[in-house]
Amino acid sequence: MKRPVFKNLQLLRLHWRRGTLTYLLALLIIGVLALLSHYLVQSIVNQQEASARVVNLAGRQRMLSQRITLFAGQLLAEKRNQSITLYPGEYLDAIATMKKVHQGLMHGSLSLEIPAPESAAIHKIFTSPPINLDQRLQAFFQLADSIVDESLPLTARQQAYQALSTMARYDILNALDALVLQFQKDSEAAIAKLQQYNRLSLMGMLITLLLEALFIFRPLLLSLYRREKQYLLLLRKMDAEIAHRVSFQTFNDPLTGLPNRISMLEKIQTCITLAQQNGSSLVVISVGLDRFKDINNSLGHDKGDELLIGIGERLQGLVQQYHGFLGRITGDEFAIVLDQRKENLELVQLMRQLLQSIAEPFEGESFCIHVTASLGLACYADDGANARSLLMHANQAMRIAKDEGGSCFRFFQPIMTSKMTRRIKLDQELRLAMSDCAQLMLFYQPKVDLRDGRIAGVEALLRWHHPQQGMISPAEFIPIAEDSGLIVELGDWVLVRAFEQMSWWQQQGFTVDVAINISAKQLLRRNISERVLSLTQQLEVDPRHVQLEITENNLMDNMSRILPQLQALQQYGFTLAIDDFGTGHSSLSRLRDLPVKVLKIDRSFVINALRDQKDEQLVEAIIGIGHTLNRTVIAEGIETPEQMALLQQLGCEEGQGFLFAKPMSAEQLEALLHKGRIDLSSKEEMA
Repeated sequence: MKRPVFKNLQLLRLHWRRGTLTYLLALLIIGVLALLSHYLVQSIVNQQEASARVVNLAGRQRMLSQRITLFAGQLLAEKRNQSITLYPGEYLDAIATMKKVHQGLMHGSLSLEIPAPESAAIHKIFTSPPINLDQRLQAFFQLADSIVDESLPLTARQQAYQALSTMARYDILNALDALVLQFQKDSEAAIAKLQQYNRLSLMGMLITLLLEALFIFRPLLLSLYRREKQYLLLLRKMDAEIAHRVSFQTFNDPLTGLPNRISMLEKIQTCITLAQQNGSSLVVISVGLDRFKDINNSLGHDKGDELLIGIGERLQGLVQQYHGFLGRITGDEFAIVLDQRKENLELVQLMRQLLQSIAEPFEGESFCIHVTASLGLACYADDGANARSLLMHANQAMRIAKDEGGSCFRFFQPIMTSKMTRRIKLDQELRLAMSDCAQLMLFYQPKVDLRDGRIAGVEALLRWHHPQQGMISPAEFIPIAEDSGLIVELGDWVLVRAFEQMSWWQQQGFTVDVAINISAKQLLRRNISERVLSLTQQLEVDPRHVQLEITENNLMDNMSRILPQLQALQQYGFTLAIDDFGTGHSSLSRLRDLPVKVLKIDRSFVINALRDQKDEQLVEAIIGIGHTLNRTVIAEGIETPEQMALLQQLGCEEGQGFLFAKPMSAEQLEALLHKGRIDLSSKEEMA
């Protein structure tokens, strides 16, 4: 019979040693398994965190590609409008950042805290067809760099921008989506592997160490579960945030946060459906800020954006009082929708409130802006049966209000559509007429010395003989050319034809001073003075016989930018004149400092001078100012002997109008140039 172990000290020591060694071995196994599990779990968790950062970086690549495309469009727009500003460093920074992120995603990066990808599928996305993300991005970077390459012509840079925009919109986004999807698949596979390992590890510990293993691994499993749950929550949060951001950018204006054009069209269509069901009506108001481009050019786009945000807040507060909603359509244009049709008197009051609200001074940081707006109104169902037609007709009415001087409102009328259609058609046909020598021509109207009848010079006047409509008034097609930007090419065409005619007259023995109208947009080009001088040198025309006329409003609105060009033209010998003088807002100090030699009194004052004493006093004052400043004064629009007699009495030097001669072709003018003068006594006898 064996003795109990606890009574045998030697056996007790042996049992204690064996038990201790077994327990220590169990603890060692538990420790090794715990360390191994911790290492594997931590590595997989780190991999998930790196994958999350990769997904974030891929999303950043998407935003960077869109931002680069946006900057490229702005740079080319500035280049095309010839208003070159300081090159923004953000564009190059965005390209450099995108390259850095791309290299990090492809090869790993310590600074970005992402390892090099080990998945063959991810390597294939970067380097192999059909995706080949690395090749696409290198092509994208090459296009982005070529857009700011000054050695390339503008057309090549515009083509590069089109390719850049297409690649950013389709190729890169699709490739990045494929990359993110593959990372997510690898992440899900890692999570699945981790979950499988956890189950096997738990089973092994339960079998080998039973309850002891549970006390060791339970906190670890709970921690792992929490991390996995947090990671899944993070992924869901990221997906929700991206979906919300995409939805917001799709239906909202990113600057003001207001509904954009797409959203407004949907809202208007919904209101139309409700109006059809309820038998009610709908009002759409288009709001356009007047001369907003001048604010951007003078104060900068940042101040312009602040103004747009402030105007949006003002309009939003007012619109909510009428239970309507507001959206930003594009640029400086907003739209207001009222789901109930008001009486005309209420609508007029609302329009006036809108005008007054916008006209209040807008004070920002270190600046104060006064801005006005033009409003157009269209009603459902009188002015349109769907959202697009209502918004378009309201916008057309707003455009008419702008054309009439701004700071007013107009209700839509069907004739406005025909006017807009005609403007668009004439714009296209005027571009075609530029290449058709039979349509555009120059007529010439003599300027007469009112003291002795001598022909002091002629004014070159552009005429358009349309093949179907006949002669189209310059008062109609010149504003169209101004709005479309075609006035620069058209003005250059006039300069070339007028100088060619002067050269021909010089060969025939005639020395004629020719006045040529020049637009402010031509003067805003940096090289206009050199261009005009080069033309006169090529055609052997003396600049002293060339008079360049610019209207008073255009001159004063762009004084700071075109004054250097005017000074250069004066130094080259050209004579400068202010056309339509009296209709603008010149100050005597500005007039004194301008390098102009001639003031042309607007024809409206001349026509009304005999009927309105105030207009007569204005004409007398203009002549007095001109003489005081040692300027030559020319009166336009003289049609009667009585007007001529009044101007002679007031001391006006030269006159121009139908009384002396109508605009005529160069061939018809030559006969008059042979005489050299017009008999003023015969004109006086006509009275």
